[in-house]
Amino acid sequence: MLRGIDVSKHNGTIDWEKAKSGLDFAMLRIGFGGDISSQDDVQFNRNVSECERLGIPWGGYLYSYALNTSQAQSEAKHAIRLLKGKTPTYPIFIDMEDADGYKAKHGGIPSRSTNTAIVKTFCEALKAEGYKTGYYCNKDWYKNRLNPSELDYDFWFARPGVSSPDIACDIWQDEFPETGGRWPGANTSAGCDTDIAYTNYTKQSVVYAPDGAPYVSDTTMTLQLPKGNKYQLEVQCDAGRPNVVAGTGSVVDVSFGSQNGTKYYFILKGNGNVGQSSGIYINGDLCFNTNIISSVKSDTTQGIKMQKGDAYMVLLTSSVKPSASLSDKGVATIAGVFQNGSKANEWLVPIVCYGAGKTVFQTQVPGEPVTKWFTIEG
Repeated sequence: MLRGIDVSKHNGTIDWEKAKSGLDFAMLRIGFGGDISSQDDVQFNRNVSECERLGIPWGGYLYSYALNTSQAQSEAKHAIRLLKGKTPTYPIFIDMEDADGYKAKHGGIPSRSTNTAIVKTFCEALKAEGYKTGYYCNKDWYKNRLNPSELDYDFWFARPGVSSPDIACDIWQDEFPETGGRWPGANTSAGCDTDIAYTNYTKQSVVYAPDGAPYVSDTTMTLQLPKGNKYQLEVQCDAGRPNVVAGTGSVVDVSFGSQNGTKYYFILKGNGNVGQSSGIYINGDLCFNTNIISSVKSDTTQGIKMQKGDAYMVLLTSSVKPSASLSDKGVATIAGVFQNGSKANEWLVPIVCYGAGKTVFQTQVPGEPVTKWFTIEG
């Protein structure tokens, strides 16, 4: 049995030197609600620093105010922002209760299906970044506000004041301050939340699948991976953790993300130059190829026909301002590359046709070759 505590700014400045005695893990509040810095937990960074200094395994949670999946996306970004550069051993949970009545006061607690979708949105975003993840709630929420059968994530069960949890869970929150929860160094005037973990996240043995072991990959088609971008690969393998490697590691970096039963998640990052490619091998077999493509995205790749005087607007997506050009003169002209309002990563390119013939629309960003997108026929 692993003993833990869950804490937030409401526990004040914790004396972790005192708290570490007998403590197997700590769950640290990251913050609450959407991705606004004023909603960060002001003790989170210190709590992480102290836990890592003292060797206390830790995980995190974000108290959710989400009423829809769009707000859940912002909450996931909130957690990911604060987790950057940190190494949690335990999962990152979304706290789905309405303890302060916010949801009830803002249109009512969402439906089961919406709450379930909120959990999925948050957890999938965290999984895509390589974190273990899950959801937290009490018995009422589990039975009446969620569809747990659809949630294939770790479960942290709030069920204080009973001798044992009556729903299977990975972590059991066994005491609140009101029910007698206490922990040296972390008590408020009333006490401290305490927990019991049934999953030992720090000492799970890894069973690796042998070469040739059967598996199912979520893709076998050539993967077009923009330079610098990531792709989460799901591989189901009954024989253990599959061996996933890139044939050319300098082109595609492969790292293990997380495990959910016999499903394993790997993060593929395109580190190579545009035009390079690498095979992705699973359990010794070539499964698919990955091509590194431009980090610029165009909203169209289909050829277009224009009459003299016609105008056409291309929408580009890029983290830096791209240049745009036409391969041949005399057919059309580009009026410039303009930011799309306040959207930092979107760029508008107006094209005006003034002659007959064909030309190719192409873009370029520093460090990448010219990318050809489509043909304009005037």
